[in-house]
Amino acid sequence: MPIRASSAPNVALIKYWGNRKEELRLPAADSLSMTLDRPTVEVVADHAGYFSARSFEPDGTPRTLTEKESTRLEKHFLLAKKYLTDISVAHAFPASVSLEIRSNIPRSIGLASSAAVFSALAEAYGGFATQLSRRDVSVIARLGSGSASRSVFGGFSAMIAGEGDAIGASYAKEIAPANHWKLRDIIIVPSHKEKETGSTEGHVLAHTSPLFEARLRAIPQRQKTCIEAIREKDFEKLARVSEEDCLDMHAVMASSTPALRYLSEETHRIIREIKELRAREHLAVLYTMDAGPTVHLICEESALPAVRGYASAQKDCTIFEAEIGKGSRVV
Repeated sequence: MPIRASSAPNVALIKYWGNRKEELRLPAADSLSMTLDRPTVEVVADHAGYFSARSFEPDGTPRTLTEKESTRLEKHFLLAKKYLTDISVAHAFPASVSLEIRSNIPRSIGLASSAAVFSALAEAYGGFATQLSRRDVSVIARLGSGSASRSVFGGFSAMIAGEGDAIGASYAKEIAPANHWKLRDIIIVPSHKEKETGSTEGHVLAHTSPLFEARLRAIPQRQKTCIEAIREKDFEKLARVSEEDCLDMHAVMASSTPALRYLSEETHRIIREIKELRAREHLAVLYTMDAGPTVHLICEESALPAVRGYASAQKDCTIFEAEIGKGSRVV
């Protein structure tokens, strides 16, 4: 019986960048994010005699997966099987699978498409194995994309880096549910050009930055402050710590060898203008960017009309609007 699962991206407030063990995507530090309700990814997994994967555009048109994409998907399946074997629940898991992936998310523009894909796959794989905890599903998601572990949960969730090199050492947990704080995310995509260096390759370069160790030392306090801001619904505190961490991560990227410059001139223009708008109209809005030029404008309901109006005035940009989502699920 095939299993169908759905998920959506998350937007990181404390960023995940750099691993202590690349093969298992064990992060070098904790991170924290807000799960979105759209745009979505849907996957179907079924028993099969050999591994295969097909991908479809939002309109149903087949899309040929690159060799790199196919290899990543198969490696994730094998790692999921290894983890289920380690926790003694692999008996119900298929020897191999066929996958169908339908995504409404533009790829490689910093909109966490991999987080949505691999959290949906983890949910589907979890459907084959009974009695998995949400923590187990988050571990399986992490094996495909580190940030995917957080999309397993709705609302606000943290990835716990953990210690050691065991496959299950790092996992995600919920910080606050989806109905805790009514925030919106207005997403401005200035370019659909796929980035030259993907996040997987970028994580490997993090250690080459002279700023990386200082970033690792700063994250525990930032994580604590961010959790406090969420639980207290203190938007000013949330904006301060999340923007600081975002700019810090991009400084690490830009000082890596080779340098990674994901932010475009348009990104920097939007940041300048939203800071001016925020100061002028006293708006509860913050900006943040993951590994790409896309700008997330997270705001409270009171700021939504002004932020939405600003976004709609951006020429040659694609705009998404998202609320807080409930995380990955079997459908």
